[in-house]
This record gives sequence, C-alpha cells and structure tokens, in this order.
Amino acid sequence: MVFIRLSEKCDARGFLVLAKSGFPIVCLPDNVYGVGKEQLKLLKRQKMSYKTLPANSVRLPKVSLAA
Repeated sequence: MVFIRLSEKCDARGFLVLAKSGFPIVCLPDNVYGVGKEQLKLLKRQKMSYKTLPANSVRLPKVSLAA
C-alpha cells in the first residue's frame, strides 16, 4: 500500500476515480489515501496531481471499542 495526498484542486474527482477502481482504498484526514499501485496508474492516466508520502509520516486513526 502506498500513501498519497491528493491536491485540493482534484481531491473530489480523484476520490471518485479511486472509489470506482474496484480496489480497496484507505481514506484518512487531510486528503490522504492508502492506495495500490494499480490506482496510481489510474490517477496518472487521468492526469491527477498527488504527492507520495512516507509510510512512517502517516498517522493512522486509533481503534476504539464501542461499549
């Protein structure tokens, strides 16, 4: 899994491309997504701008148990 940040300009359209791809994605705050290499190819084909993030810089949400 690769973590990317979509630019503000193409966040909504980029999310739609990712969601329709049929592959699982991880949605995080601040336009950050966890995607596969196939989805990166789709974004490049659509000429969407994104920035690859180092995995250790991405903060994953903590799991809380429902009471």
